[in-house]
Parts: sequence; structure tokens; C-alpha cells
Amino acid sequence: MIDFNSAYKKLNDPKSNVSCHYLISRQGKIYNLLCPKFKGWHAGISEWKNIKNLNDYSIGIELENKGHEHGYTSFTNYQYYELKKLIKFLSFNFYINNSDILFHSDIAPNRKKDPGEKFFIRKLAIKRFKIDQRKTSSIKDLLKLYGFSNNYIKFYKPDCIKAVKRSLNYKNINSSISKKFINKFYNLLFA
Repeated sequence: MIDFNSAYKKLNDPKSNVSCHYLISRQGKIYNLLCPKFKGWHAGISEWKNIKNLNDYSIGIELENKGHEHGYTSFTNYQYYELKKLIKFLSFNFYINNSDILFHSDIAPNRKKDPGEKFFIRKLAIKRFKIDQRKTSSIKDLLKLYGFSNNYIKFYKPDCIKAVKRSLNYKNINSSISKKFINKFYNLLFA
């Protein structure tokens, strides 16, 4: 959304058909908009591994940012600091594994770009992947190991590649596959 007030208003409006559990302002203030035990409407049509409709299984956290449509900006250190604390709290209280901390672009790569290439997960000190052996060099297999569903890989493979590039903080987001990209993808999964 264009600014914090617009996002806060929309996420609290029952008629908007969109909600989340937490919203973190650029100043690092955490707003608890919905109890995490209740279903939010933040994921939309989504898939991850063999699970569909992630709204039924997830806690939605939004970070204030204008997004790609309105002048996408870098996230603030305040946001990273508070997000790290919130994830630690939720992980402990809801038994969430690091591998289950997902981006919108992971669960709906054909529709969502956020948090995007300016979001640096390494600032949160979270290692999402713990895959021990390199068993494949196929891009399809790598995308599956990352967690994309067979459906997304089959119908939206270019969008899946773009989502991975956003996670890797590429500046030029496209669906081309280079040796450099494959190496970075390997390092993400197998490091």
C-alpha cells in the first residue's frame, strides 16, 4: 500500500477481504491485528509443497512498504529487529520450524512479489534450509527442494525462478537460468 495508514485501514476493514495477524511499521512498531489462533486472509490462492490454501495454516506478517507498484523501498533496521523478535516469539509459542518461514512470493509466485529483492533474510539470522546432500542439478528438482508445489513448477516455473531470485536479492529479476544463478541456488539450499 502507498502508506502505513492505508495499509492499517485496509487490513482492519472486514469488507476488504484481506487481513493479517501482524503489521510492522517502518519505525519498528508491531501491530497485532488478529489473534494468531484465528484464520487471516493474507495468502490468497497459495501452495507450498503439498499444502494448498496457506491461510488455513499460517500466521501472516506484513511489513510496511510501498511495494513494487508504488515505489518499493528498502526495509528499515527497526523492521528487521522487531521482525526477528516476533518470529522468535511465534516460533517458540507455535512450534514453527525455520523451514516453515515463508515469503508471499514462495507460496504464490505467479501473483506475489513480496517481500521482494530488497528484503534480506540474512539480517534475521534464519537458516531456512537444511538439506545435506546435493542430489540433483535439475532446475525442476531444485525448485521442488526449495518447496514449490508441482503445480507451480509445472505452470509457473518462470515465476518460481523469479521468486528465488528475489530471495537471493538479485537486482535484475527475470526467469533466465545462468551458472551463477544455479551456484547461488545451490548455496541457498545446501550451505
